[in-house]
Order: sequence, then C-alpha cells, then structure tokens
Amino acid sequence: MMETPRSEQFDDIYFAVENGLAESRYVFLEQNYLPEGFQGKPRFTICETGFGTGLNFLCAWTSFEEHAESGAQLTYISFEKFPLSKADIAKYLAHWAHEFGGRLDRLVELYPLRIGGWHKIRVSPSVTLLLIFDDVNRALPQLDEPVDCWFLDGHAPAKNPDMWSEAVFAEMGRLSVEGARFATFTAAGFVRRGLEAVGFEVSKVRGYGHKRDMSVGVFKGARIREDGPMLPEKVAVIGGGIAGTSVAYVLQRRGISVDLFEPTGLASGASGNERGLFNPRFTAQRGNESDFYSSAFQQTIRIFETLSPHHDIGYERSGSLHLVQDDAKMKRMNGFLSTWDWHEDHAQLLDQGMAREICGAPIKFGGVYLPDAGLVSPYRVVQALAEDTVVIDEKVLSLERKNSSWIVNGRSYDAVVLCCAVHVIGFEELNWLPVSTVRGQITLIETETSCQSLKVNLCYGGYASKPFDGRMVVGSTFQPWLHDAEVREDDHADVLDKLSHVVDGFDPATAKIVGARVGFRCASKDRVAVIGRVPQTEGLYVSVAHGSHGLTSAVMGAEIIAAQMTGEVQPVPRNVYRYVDAHRFLDR
Repeated sequence: MMETPRSEQFDDIYFAVENGLAESRYVFLEQNYLPEGFQGKPRFTICETGFGTGLNFLCAWTSFEEHAESGAQLTYISFEKFPLSKADIAKYLAHWAHEFGGRLDRLVELYPLRIGGWHKIRVSPSVTLLLIFDDVNRALPQLDEPVDCWFLDGHAPAKNPDMWSEAVFAEMGRLSVEGARFATFTAAGFVRRGLEAVGFEVSKVRGYGHKRDMSVGVFKGARIREDGPMLPEKVAVIGGGIAGTSVAYVLQRRGISVDLFEPTGLASGASGNERGLFNPRFTAQRGNESDFYSSAFQQTIRIFETLSPHHDIGYERSGSLHLVQDDAKMKRMNGFLSTWDWHEDHAQLLDQGMAREICGAPIKFGGVYLPDAGLVSPYRVVQALAEDTVVIDEKVLSLERKNSSWIVNGRSYDAVVLCCAVHVIGFEELNWLPVSTVRGQITLIETETSCQSLKVNLCYGGYASKPFDGRMVVGSTFQPWLHDAEVREDDHADVLDKLSHVVDGFDPATAKIVGARVGFRCASKDRVAVIGRVPQTEGLYVSVAHGSHGLTSAVMGAEIIAAQMTGEVQPVPRNVYRYVDAHRFLDR
C-alpha cells in the first residue's frame, strides 16, 4: 500500500496516491502543451514553484528526452523551502519508478544535501536541474534565466499564501519569454488576477478528476530568448592549482578544449598540501557569503565523489567538528544554524559530552558538527582534475588581444582564464586588483595518544585532521606579513600549542613532527574570492583569491565561469555574482 506524502509544514498532501502521476501529466504537461512545446526550440526552460517529491520534474524529464529534437537542452528550475529527504522521495515515488526508465534512481543518486542554496545538477547530457532550496520570494528575484513554461505547484493558496504572492507574479512577468505558458491546479481568483496584471492571458479549464476548474495561461509580453554566447572551442587556463584545474575540468566536460599553462608543476603552490579540509565559511546571517558557500560546499562534495571512485584523492567524508570556545563563536554558530536553512541531518550543535562521543577524543569544548565535511588530498585532487588536460610547461608574462582571439605565447585561444593566484596582478589587464599573499605553514605529526581515536576533523581557529596513515595534519598559520618560504620552528610551536588548548592530554613538547609545508595563499583586500569576467575585457576571466577555503570555493568558481562562457543557467544567485565579481573593486 503506497503512503500518501504529506507536508508537515502546510498540512497538505503532495499528491493523491491513486492518481498522482496521471494528475501531474494532465495539469503540468498536457495543459502546458508539452511535449509539443519542446519542438523547434534548442533550449527550453521550465520553472516550478514547489519541487516536493520531484514527480513533475520526472514527468518533464522523461517527456523531453522521449520527444525533444536531437541536441536540444532542457533546463528545469525548481524552488523548495522544505526539501524532502532522498529516502522519502524514493519511497513516495517507488510505485511509479518503472514509468521513468531509471530516472528516479538517478534523481535520488544526485539529489543534494538539504542545505539552503542553489544546487545545479546535470542529470543527463540533455537535462540540467537547478534545485533551489530557499523561499521563492527571496530567491526568484536573483534568477536571470528566460522561462518558457511555469509549473505553479506550491501547496494550496489557503495553506501556503506566501508562495502565491504578488512579488512572485511580478518576477514571472520579468522572466517569461513571449508565448511562455503556465498551468496550475488552483482556480483561485486572486491568482488569476495577479497573473493577468503582469501580462498573462489567463483561462479556466477543467481540472483533473473531481476538481472542477484549474488555471492556465500564455504570456503576452515581448521578451524574446536571446541567443547565448558563441561557445568557445579552445581556452587557455593560466595556473595549475585547484582553481585552474577545476576550470579546466568543468570546461572539458562541456566539450571545450583546454590548454593549461603551469611552469613549476601542478599543485606547486598552496594547493600542494598532503591533506586539506573542506568546509564552508560561516556567518551569523544569511546573505552573499552564505549563498556562495552553501552552494559551493555541495558542488565540491559532488566533484570529489565523482573523482574518488576512479582516483585515490584521499577523500573521506569523515565530518568536521567546529569547536565553540567563546561567546562570539557561539553567536556566529547559532546564527548559522538559525538562518542558513541547513537541515539538522547536516549541521548540529553538540554539547561537550556529545561532541566527545562523536569525535572520539577528549576535547574541551562542544561545537557544531558537520557530518558531510571532510578530508581530501589537494595535491591528488589537482592531479585528478587535470588528468585529461594538456599541460604546457611555460611561463606566461603577458596576453595579446588580436581580432576576436587571445594570443598566449604564440598560440591562439577564444578565451583565457587567469587562475595564477597573486601573479594575476602581473598582467596589465588586472594590475589594479587588490590581492596579496598570506603565508601558511602546516605541521605533520605522528598521531599522538590523545588523538588516536579521533574520528573527525577539528576546527578551532586552527585545525587538526583526523588521523591518516598514522599521521595528522595540524595547521595553519596565517601570516600576511611574511614572505619566508622556509619552515619555521616557531610556527610548529604555535599550531601545536593551539591544539593543546582544545584537546585534553595533548602535549606539544612530546609531539613527533614528521613533516611540514609552507604555502602562500592568495587573498583579496576584502577576503572574498575574485571570480568571473574581467571588467571591460572580452573573453578574459579570473578565478583567484580563494584563501583558506579554496577547496570549497574553487570548484564553484569554475562552475560560475563555465556558465558565463556557455550561457548555461547560473549556478548561484545574482547577488553572489556581484559578490565575487572583480568589478566590485572598481565600483569602490
């Protein structure tokens, strides 16, 4: 017997188990003239209010791949403030799995963590899902994608009035292309009037089953879908660290040829550490930073999990415990937990006793536990990302613009991406960018007795990795004033002393140091990464200044650049584009 899926927040069912699939096909496909509407359109975008179980998405995905023209692309954008779990989606839709030809399993496999943010997923070569876990009133104004079709499927207006707001209707008018259609199960008068006010011609038609009426319409505005940018055939990436190899990797997966210029060897800079932690950067309020790091954290995990079955990248989703040592940190973490919309499956505040139990070590504080954070080898990640990339062992000192091409060391390219950390200011086109180096030294120790049972990474101003191969990484110094590449004994003492303040019984004097590494991270003046198009310079892009969170931010930096180059749907909200754009420094 199938279980009827019900929303706890709105006390409303997602669909009736007897006829939910048939209703979805009638209301959202048939009444939007799909699949006929796919014909003659190389790109088609559906936007949905209320992802729920994903039933409408699976119907649209299946219909598109069965009926759309060869080479056509579907972008499906859906908003969901209260996402269901993978297990619930699999359970609620299992009865119809055979209708979707393996697509339900694929959706469950790729379904993102239940953390607030924009999660862009390529579910097949022809279909991209942008799943936005946020309030539609907050997120829809940050979208720029032209929309061909709307599935208005929030819970009933009487139970969920916020989703049926005048602000949402206004954004529909802004985004809809000429002839865009909508369909919705509701026949509420204020919904029809609200859509008419923004340019839709609205009609009532027969509803499904026992429902007498539903609403449909077509947009009479004049916006047309513009052609996307000319897809580059060949791109030069300058810089062989995590930022540069991430760009090379995501562009090549889109069929773009890449040459990567790196004169001193891949991962020779700050990306060359034996182990590194991947975590978001926390703020007390939801805003630009949270919108970036939530989405980037999920995207990074997706890349690591794509690479790890085929490459030994030292990847462990072992969890990280962010210790709370003072009131200021507690305030920030409480703010994160209350405003970022992370489900408790992915972020929990633990007292000292619970934290000790989870981490397995005698720590002195409680903290926020992120079970999906973890440990990876940045050096090996870089090698894996660049596996299929042509690496050119040459130093690039300048760029030349010739007609519509860029000339790099005598070779011609359609676009160039600068990922060379602080060396970016050596290029005339970005010599104004306020970036500088930050020296960081990490210490490698044999696992000491007090930490032998440590099961997670510890973050506390410094950090300590969980043990691997009988060793631990302890780090890192933060020294923007130093440019000395030699290992310093004082820095060993500093990072080990910090660890002793959070773990009972850890004695820096008896810790056996078995290695160390000095790296120079690139940081911007405002401590925010610099990503995207270079202002007033056609075909030139930048991804630098990822700082101490480069493992989390570099992959998203690459996705942002790939979307700008190809005209794909944006992977982050518009406010994040402005947040990381180099133009912010010119504006100031």
